[in-house]
Amino acid sequence: YRSQRTEVSEATLRTVTERYGQMAEMIACHEAERIEREKPESSVLPERLLVSEDGAFIHLTTGDWREIKTMVIGDIESVWVEKTGKVVGQTKNPSYFSRSYEIRTFERYALAELHRRGFENAKEIVTVNDGSKWIESFADYHFPQATRILDFHHAAGYLATAGKAVWREETEEFKGWFKQMRHQLKHKPPRQTIADICQLQTKVDSDEQIAIIDHARHYLQQRENMIDYCHFQNMELPIGSGAVESSHKQVVHSRMKQAGMRWAEQHVDPILALRNLVCNDRWAEGWAQVVDFYWQQQHQEFRQHAQKQRPQKSPTTFKSVKVS
Repeated sequence: YRSQRTEVSEATLRTVTERYGQMAEMIACHEAERIEREKPESSVLPERLLVSEDGAFIHLTTGDWREIKTMVIGDIESVWVEKTGKVVGQTKNPSYFSRSYEIRTFERYALAELHRRGFENAKEIVTVNDGSKWIESFADYHFPQATRILDFHHAAGYLATAGKAVWREETEEFKGWFKQMRHQLKHKPPRQTIADICQLQTKVDSDEQIAIIDHARHYLQQRENMIDYCHFQNMELPIGSGAVESSHKQVVHSRMKQAGMRWAEQHVDPILALRNLVCNDRWAEGWAQVVDFYWQQQHQEFRQHAQKQRPQKSPTTFKSVKVS
């Protein structure tokens, strides 16, 4: 503001940001409610969309931690990787929706960004996630027909857990076994990998070791159709959730998780609404809507206040006249 020869204090900037953030959040909610009500057709016709979700925690002024849920949407494009000599699926043109809402509210108000990207017209929707229950619920709510993929690194973590029940992590036996199994999981149908995990139980004696191996085996077996990475790669689909994990750094961490930051609960979602406008590259359009909406609210409040202050006319009274 120095170019206008006006200095604005930090406290004023904070107050204005919070106020306009509230307007941005209200606009996003109203848009989702309008889409629910009117069910308009989207003009966007995507071929393949990636939709992934994940959570990250920020610190509140109360000392509690609050989970920020983020949904990322992007176009899946086939890209030739010269280093590997293969065509792989990569996510392009990402956009985001981030809020601290509980899951049912988050599901509802994410609709505006989904509709903007034309998810109802997509020929294929793919979701790559870590298998959390709230994320599976989100997919069930919006696109139950989607191709669901368990993040490869998340699945490999269960392999590692099973192997470490037999060998210490630093041993050559574990490193060799894990390298071989990780490669097998990535390039072969998953049934063989699950069977090989079962074989680990013959190498241990304690009930605790057997339970750890069985838990890893059960987890992967329950998600066998989500860990067929050989098939997914042949279909040129992404098998990692890097798109949504990197969104935490871009959308949430860079603005809301700096050293020493604490957030009042009522300011979290308004700031996230503004942050989404920035990261979705729609700041100019969004800010114009926010300013217009703010002044509409101000004019409405002014009219209501003026109506209350306006003196009320007393009813006309007539003197009674005696008629003789």
